[in-house]
Amino acid sequence: MTIFLKLCWTYKKWIAIAVFIFLYIWQIAYTNHLSSKLKKADMVCAEKVKNEVAKALKPYEEAKIRQQTKANTASSDYEKLKSEQQIKTESVKREVQKFVERPVYFNTCFDIDGVQQINDLINSGKASSAEQLSTSMP
Repeated sequence: MTIFLKLCWTYKKWIAIAVFIFLYIWQIAYTNHLSSKLKKADMVCAEKVKNEVAKALKPYEEAKIRQQTKANTASSDYEKLKSEQQIKTESVKREVQKFVERPVYFNTCFDIDGVQQINDLINSGKASSAEQLSTSMP
């Protein structure tokens, strides 16, 4: 045993260096082990947070989809009504243009009594001018 102690005492610096190198390598390996465990825990935590956020946002996304659907249906209904109104407007314009091409209104209006008086004047032969027509009307 004394030989062992003598050898240890002579090479004490090298033994100390070897022990410190061993401890340094062991510390690096343990740190890497803890780092990998920390990364795994971080990934699990990130996944949990992602799931919780997805659960929390799900009602809002569903509401957004419902509102978008309502907006789309309202827009399509509006476009249908707008196209129907445009068709009606065009048909009214065509009818008015045809109506204006043939004049309907005259300067004089006759009711049944006025027409009877004009017919009486024509039959009696007294209606020789437009002045007689205008004087004989009430």
